[in-house]
Amino acid sequence: LGEILLTMNLEPDGPVSDHCGTCVKCIEACPTDAIVAPYELDSRRCISYLTIELRGPIPKNLREGVGDWIYGCDVCQDVCPWVEKHGKSASDPAYLPKPGRDRPVLADLLSLDQAGFSERFRKSPIKRTKRRGLLRNAAVALGNVGSAADVPVLRKALADVEPLVRGHAAWALGRIGGEG
Repeated sequence: LGEILLTMNLEPDGPVSDHCGTCVKCIEACPTDAIVAPYELDSRRCISYLTIELRGPIPKNLREGVGDWIYGCDVCQDVCPWVEKHGKSASDPAYLPKPGRDRPVLADLLSLDQAGFSERFRKSPIKRTKRRGLLRNAAVALGNVGSAADVPVLRKALADVEPLVRGHAAWALGRIGGEG
């Protein structure tokens, strides 16, 4: 958020035109049903909110919908025909992740201590989630897409200093099966 103080009067923008028409692709595609109606978002269900802004536990009924997203979500943007036609290309260099940050190994993230987190994500917006939030998200993602090979790192996370990480690791182990 920002504010600009001016000594001149500005004319307000007009209403935004309806680019959607009868399209409901974003509503149908949202994995957590956060888009509840045209132009209406229940932010408490939005994956971007859950993985970036939420400081506590991700509600159990929404964890499966989070899938393997660990920081934000682009599903609604990816399916939007207007964005596809008029938006910037995802291949634009300004939108590409920095080297080593595209699709990180979830088990590696879950193994980060505070020093490792601070070093790896220095000058990155990911620091906004704090270590506990990112590890919470990695545990949820592993619970959704992980395998028996991820059980050891999840078991280790059960001893993490953060209760938030421990609770989500336990949930993930329950989803995977915890054996191994």
